[in-house]
Amino acid sequence: MNCSQLQKRVFNKSIIFRVLLAINTTIICICMMYASQGIFKTRPKEANPLKREIKLKPYDILLSSYMRSGSSLTGMIFGHRSDSFYFFEPLWELAKWTYWHGYNAVCRSDRLECRETTQRTGEQKKAVDSYLYRFNPCSLETAVNILHKIYDCEFNESDRTTINHEIHANFGGPSWEMCRNKDTNFTTCLYQHIPNTCKHFLHKVTKVLRLTTDIISSLLDTRKNLKVIHLFRDPRAIINSRIETKWFPSKTDEEVIENAKSLCNKMLYDFRKGQNVHKKYPDRFKFIYYEDLTSNMLSKSKILYNYIGMNVDETYFPEFMKHIVSKKTFVSKVERKKNSAYWWRKNLNWTIVKNMEIICKDVYTELGYKPMSSFQEYVNLSMPSTVVPNEYLIVR
Repeated sequence: MNCSQLQKRVFNKSIIFRVLLAINTTIICICMMYASQGIFKTRPKEANPLKREIKLKPYDILLSSYMRSGSSLTGMIFGHRSDSFYFFEPLWELAKWTYWHGYNAVCRSDRLECRETTQRTGEQKKAVDSYLYRFNPCSLETAVNILHKIYDCEFNESDRTTINHEIHANFGGPSWEMCRNKDTNFTTCLYQHIPNTCKHFLHKVTKVLRLTTDIISSLLDTRKNLKVIHLFRDPRAIINSRIETKWFPSKTDEEVIENAKSLCNKMLYDFRKGQNVHKKYPDRFKFIYYEDLTSNMLSKSKILYNYIGMNVDETYFPEFMKHIVSKKTFVSKVERKKNSAYWWRKNLNWTIVKNMEIICKDVYTELGYKPMSSFQEYVNLSMPSTVVPNEYLIVR
């Protein structure tokens, strides 16, 4: 190949290169033009109006339990942290002595009596003059929506339905501090300060005592950043605490036994339904026992903080936990005076204990509470009344 032929071949390749470059540039420009007009954008899926877009982290928490179960102390462990917004019993004003039992019933807390509700909304079907309607007039749909609003820090109209001024001022913890000022109007504080305050906290915590675990499962379906802890305690200890509580409506032996029937019915239902919830959400639903938690509250609280995704730095801990400087926990110190988890065995009438053996037999069997076959066993405090199943121990 001579010099002239070589120059011609190089010139031809140069033309081809320039043509290809021009074509590619044109294609890129056209794509950019269409993209800017949204032609190549993927069409978003239609949003489900019933579903809420929830950020995955940090996690919020719902503590589920029973009245006089140790839930107030447990709620403080999670809700009185400096990075938590705490809503203490948001459904208390709506259902003081009742609870929603699954999607088909409303039941009394002080006796085993239930009323049928509609499947869709949880509204009661029968006469409005009944005890259950008077003390639980709103629907399950309303109750669940209130919980959604709390986790979203939406408090419009909340004071009329869910906020008890005295309760939240006293039990809401550090997140409600500004509303406890005597010179501050509570309603004004609720509307003007609390929504923004709530949004600045890393975690939102609620203590809910009036829903069964299958209903709570539907919250886990919707709120992807929610974790649930369900707290159990020996029903005999709960009943004893209720008897000792002035405001609880169970004083006669007959009333106490009726109360125990309602309690053990709900506990067994919660346990059985809760196992299904745990299978579905093994990392977001957890059973714990008050007897286990209080055996070493500080170390076990740290484990639970890790489970939820809370900072384990002690500067975030509730004030009462910051003062635990020895190996003995705060509750252990209390137990020297009152035996927090087991003091019921020195107080509860043996006749009631015997009657509860029949009423709560299945609860004892399935949850790990020891039946008392004789008075001698009952007063022998060296014989444990609780054997927490290994799978539900905080430290396994």
